[in-house]
Amino acid sequence: MAEALGLAETDPAQILAWYDGIVAAVQAEAALQAEAALQAGAPLRAEAALQAEAPLQAEAAAEAAAEAPNNASTGTTAFAELAASLHEVIAAPGRHSMLAEAAGGGPLTETEVISNAAVLMFGGIETTEGMIANVMLHLLAHPGELRLVHADKALIPAAVEESLRLEPAAAVVDRYATRDVQLAGQQIRAGDQVTVSIAAANRDPKIFAAPDRFQVRRPNAAKHLAFAHGPHFCLGAHLARLEARTAVQTMLDGLPGLRLDPRHPSAPRGLVFRKPPDLRTCWTRRPDTRPDAKI
Repeated sequence: MAEALGLAETDPAQILAWYDGIVAAVQAEAALQAEAALQAGAPLRAEAALQAEAPLQAEAAAEAAAEAPNNASTGTTAFAELAASLHEVIAAPGRHSMLAEAAGGGPLTETEVISNAAVLMFGGIETTEGMIANVMLHLLAHPGELRLVHADKALIPAAVEESLRLEPAAAVVDRYATRDVQLAGQQIRAGDQVTVSIAAANRDPKIFAAPDRFQVRRPNAAKHLAFAHGPHFCLGAHLARLEARTAVQTMLDGLPGLRLDPRHPSAPRGLVFRKPPDLRTCWTRRPDTRPDAKI
């Protein structure tokens, strides 16, 4: 993605530093909103399926809110540096790039092109990383479902979809109302920001039977909204799915007996972006069958 945006010569460590700063700022903004909701007496998450996690969510919100000023400042600096680099790509004479073409007389301003470029870059890192970690956690935490996938690798795409339903890597999205509307008894004005819980929609019991269970053979798992819906549907959805399927197959094929390390339990965390902080595993070492192998 960095190459496509004209940043092939930029130090990957610098790109990842920008990424960390911007992601932290997004989480900080969500934490401030969540903290305000908690102080107002509103539940952090309305869906009953996740109420058991509410204390952890409240703790995470409080911790993130305390760090929000520093994270917001870091995010602002990171985005400014990224924007300056992308501006150089656009302005470079004699260089043909996707950004220069998009900013050269198209419907988007240069500022809008840069903002969209940032979304493309970091959407290809954070959420893809999260969806791979989440599907592996779900499979390894459900040995029966894992056995089904081992017996029939054609179920890997279904496992990815079910994991996206149960624990989307991006739990919420923000949208702006284009007109006045009343929804579920609440009045929403044109221009209001509306935070939509993808996690709640994906566990709607009217759509998904036993919504809190991980089932790789769930017939309608692909009806999830993990990639959003409508004109802002994730344009990287097909690539993200391919990356996740490839990662799962590679790990299951290359790491026999792959299992969770019981000494290091993991669970998804985060208010906006959801994934385990780390995923500690064990596997069985393959015997070396070479004639000169040492025992």
